[in-house]
Amino acid sequence: MRIHDAMSEQTIDTPARETVKITGTLAIARVSRNNRLYLPSELEAAVKRLEGREIPVYWEHVSALGAIGKARLFWNPHTFEIIYEAEITDPVAEQKIRSGIPLKVSLGADYERIDYIDGIEVLRDIMFREISLVAVPGIPEANVQILESVLAVHEKAVPFEATPKADEDRAWDADRAVASLRKWASSDGSGEKDTIDWAKYRRGFAWYDENDLENFGSYKLPHHEVIDGTLYVVWRGVAAALAALMGARGGVDIPRDDRRAVYQHLARHYEQFEKEPPSFEALESLRDRINTAEERGLYAEALRLTPSSIGSAGSIISSRSTTSTSACLLKIQDSCVNRR
Repeated sequence: MRIHDAMSEQTIDTPARETVKITGTLAIARVSRNNRLYLPSELEAAVKRLEGREIPVYWEHVSALGAIGKARLFWNPHTFEIIYEAEITDPVAEQKIRSGIPLKVSLGADYERIDYIDGIEVLRDIMFREISLVAVPGIPEANVQILESVLAVHEKAVPFEATPKADEDRAWDADRAVASLRKWASSDGSGEKDTIDWAKYRRGFAWYDENDLENFGSYKLPHHEVIDGTLYVVWRGVAAALAALMGARGGVDIPRDDRRAVYQHLARHYEQFEKEPPSFEALESLRDRINTAEERGLYAEALRLTPSSIGSAGSIISSRSTTSTSACLLKIQDSCVNRR
């Protein structure tokens, strides 16, 4: 059987190039306006059946008109929702999106059977076939938000994915983590470049250069590690990635316009570990202070300010800082927390 349900809040990134990228919530575990109940277990299983494969994007579920783009789906077990990331390649569709025409996103799927509970359809063994841009959503409150345009986009933040959490006290070794990601994403477990599934590989990072996908150096800010065949998010890796993001010239080299999106990705992992992330504005201010110190040749001051990892709201876990009368340092294991 084939079903169509529009269930999405979406955000649209509209760079001035031949394609438009949209992302948002495709489906949530709840009863839709069409009186269908989507259970978390069924939605999660449906995403897993795709095994990372892309599905087509259509207008109003009409496949005869041809696909207008392609999409990947991701399951968030904490919010019980399916996140999509789609690239729209059809020029007419791109123009409609850019013009601000109100659009929603709808799922198209098959299913094996329906159970009925108090008159509500419960879909079983769902298989996602496509998503569509539509005018009428299955959930009335679904809406479209258009983000600021970017003149040229060749880089981007990796979509957030709530993977299982490693033990919070697990040590972070970036080289070990990246090596595990390469083996996990390769077709034969070798980790060799010509065997890598790059879409799978990027799931371990917060940022990648989409104009140079088949290059290990295009993937930055790792914070996941593959442990016994499962992709885990590592708390100390998340904290180190946020510090590198805001580490001024000594940190990661990505476009300034990408930093907020990467911050938001990492901030959601903070929430996953039940920690409050520092504000983006506070971290930007710290970055500016580091840059100013470097410009003035105050390299010792820049090094003192530069974090090696960033903990919960306002705390900087740093092995670079030194004790001074202007900073209150609290020793935590082999790191310092600098409460400024």
